[in-house]
Amino acid sequence: MFQRKLKYIFAAGVLTAFLAAAAMPSGATEEKAAAAVTVTPAVTTTPRPTSTASASVSASPSASASASAAPSPSVSPTQEPPMSVMNAPVQQKITKKGLIYEYTGTHANLIGCTKAAQSKTAIRIPAKICVQDIYYDVKMIDFEAFRGCRKLKNVTVGRYVTRIQYGAFQGCRKLGKVTFQGRKLNEVGDDAFRSTASGIRFVMPRSVRTKYKKLLKTSGPKRAVYKGI
Repeated sequence: MFQRKLKYIFAAGVLTAFLAAAAMPSGATEEKAAAAVTVTPAVTTTPRPTSTASASVSASPSASASASAAPSPSVSPTQEPPMSVMNAPVQQKITKKGLIYEYTGTHANLIGCTKAAQSKTAIRIPAKICVQDIYYDVKMIDFEAFRGCRKLKNVTVGRYVTRIQYGAFQGCRKLGKVTFQGRKLNEVGDDAFRSTASGIRFVMPRSVRTKYKKLLKTSGPKRAVYKGI
């Protein structure tokens, strides 16, 4: 009876040991599988820094490209500069029949006379001058243009003259007659006819007689006569 119990215990121990041994490989495989499972995320996560690095590298050219492209909008096309002294018409001089003119692209001004013209007794200021087949309206008699022409007696002013500047005929002591052919005179400077002949006659179109009389009174003539024709 006792021997049977021993055999039973021994058989049970052998069976238990067998079962334990049989269970060992399965546990090990489970541990390996678990280890594999835990390892694989680490393997998969290792490329991530390289991907971010490549992304940063790939992003950097675009950033530099945008940086290089950034100045282009700030460069706006230059506007055409307003008209300045450099762009203004160049004034040129020419002498015709003893009279000196300064002309631009639009008109001419009488600015003086030669020594030969200073000895003349009669001067006719034309309405226009021609330079290389281009005609320019004579619009102004400049500052002291005929001052001191002591022999000058008679002057005819062209129809496009609008201004007679200060002292233009001052000191022409024998100047006794000035004929205005036009109706455009708007300004006569101070002393323009000062020290001319006493009783100087100003002849002009009848329609502008009143206007011209007011302009010429301030120019300094002595006992002038104003006649409209």
